[in-house]
Order: sequence, then structure tokens, then C-alpha cells
Amino acid sequence: MSQASQEPTRSTTPAAAVIPLKFPIQSGGSRIEKLTMRRGTRKDMKEAHKFSVDEAEQEDFLFARLCGVTLEDIDALDLADSKALQDAFRAMVG
Repeated sequence: MSQASQEPTRSTTPAAAVIPLKFPIQSGGSRIEKLTMRRGTRKDMKEAHKFSVDEAEQEDFLFARLCGVTLEDIDALDLADSKALQDAFRAMVG
């Protein structure tokens, strides 16, 4: 058996995902037209679990943290943009 077949495969997922918003939002007097989501860590997940037992609230907290925006910003997203955010997250965690 070759050594190469025993090594784990590594995925080449991006370090961040840019999500253009179909329906930009206003935040603190600024217009947000895109969100940049960084890759998450186990610490991010732990903090989301500490924040709430509700899965939807955990997801909102995690997305706000990974995108560097407020929970209010996440709440203001159009449902189409929210789905794009969910899709980008799922693609990153594969």
C-alpha cells in the first residue's frame, strides 16, 4: 500500500466568501451591498451555543460574528440574501 493513499485529502475551500446582496441594507448610516464571511472556528461555534439554545438564533449569531456585522444587520437581510449567506456557509464547511 502506498504512503500517499494513507494521507488525508485536503480541500481547497476559500478563506472567505463574498456574498453580494440582492437587496442592500442600511447599517449605522452606511449602505451594505456585500458581506464577507470568514471561515469559522470551533470557538465561533461554542460562542453561538452559549448565546442561545435556539438553532435559528445560534445561526444568526454565528453569521453576524463571521461577517463582522451586528445581529440587527442579519435580521434586516432579505430572505433571498439570507439564503445566499446560508449557502455560502454550507459551501465553506462542506
